[in-house]
Amino acid sequence: MATGVKKITILGGGNGGFAAAADLILRGFEVTLYEDPKFASSIAGIKDTGIINLEGVGPVGAAKLQKVTTDLADALADADLVMPISPAFAQEAVAKSLVPHVREGMIIFLVPGSCGGGLVYGKVFHEAGVFQKVKICEVNTLPYAARKINENTVKILMRDPVIWFSAFPAKYNQELFDVVKPLFDSITMMKDVLETALNNGNIDSHPAPVVLNAGKIEYYHKHFHYKEGITPSVARVVWKVNEERMALCEALGYEKINILDRLYITGYCPKSDDLYSAYQGSIGIFMDIEGPNDLSGRYLTEDAPCSLVFCANLGRALGVKTPIMDSIANLASALRNEDYWVTGRTLDKLGLDGMTGEQMKQFVMEGYQD
Repeated sequence: MATGVKKITILGGGNGGFAAAADLILRGFEVTLYEDPKFASSIAGIKDTGIINLEGVGPVGAAKLQKVTTDLADALADADLVMPISPAFAQEAVAKSLVPHVREGMIIFLVPGSCGGGLVYGKVFHEAGVFQKVKICEVNTLPYAARKINENTVKILMRDPVIWFSAFPAKYNQELFDVVKPLFDSITMMKDVLETALNNGNIDSHPAPVVLNAGKIEYYHKHFHYKEGITPSVARVVWKVNEERMALCEALGYEKINILDRLYITGYCPKSDDLYSAYQGSIGIFMDIEGPNDLSGRYLTEDAPCSLVFCANLGRALGVKTPIMDSIANLASALRNEDYWVTGRTLDKLGLDGMTGEQMKQFVMEGYQD
């Protein structure tokens, strides 16, 4: 365990929050779990006992939290590390809630950053005048595939053998990597938070299949996204989204990791030359995941506005065409009767508006200079 990192405060009581809290406790860390009072029902089953039961892959058993609370000041009081585990569309609100509690040297580790989460936090803190007090880092995805079984039990289906890490600004990469490596030994460093963002697997795998299965989802209210929703033809559309994402990586000088390679090296799918077969071979992981069973699920309402809109806007700034992403984002907007090009993750919300590619890379390396 890294010197000085003992007490961790996790923000968020969903599947990922429960899994990370229980796993870290069973590996020797002290964990406080905080949930926003509006979502207190998500921690109701552990509020009295403070115990999360962990099943599945890795350490299992009853994990005793140091504290379970809906009082943010109390949750942050003695934390060595703050770990927000929230959907991308909630990141700005969570960051703003932290502003009054920021103290010198605070480390915030987004699990995950999704597409641009570290930049969202950075902009909020910059505008509040506290950016220089904190250090921000992120991984591209959750370290686990996990689902709650009941109100006090979570099951880890798989532990990611590789998750990608960066700090914002990236000049702190090595320093913060050394801090968080003991938490998740599967982390591998990337150049910066734009590279971690472009290796968020949800860009490829989530929005397009939901849009293409919208009628079936609404009619039956029973759906298995990977098992039923990704047919050979849908997999071809997913591959096209993947190609556009890789073009963005190329434009910024990042390694191009195609979806087939990423699904294999991150442990979700077997080695395959065919994307449909790769998904269908994910026995015990993707094949067992039910949902979304309506069109309010996060595969659409998080990943269309916060992943596809982010990538498409990045493409416009870099001169990279993204016609498939644009089409899926347009259809997702129509399905939800919301203009995701307005409400989604635009470059101005990340502090990147008006920058060239080289300016973006310089900014994510150095951060705000206030």
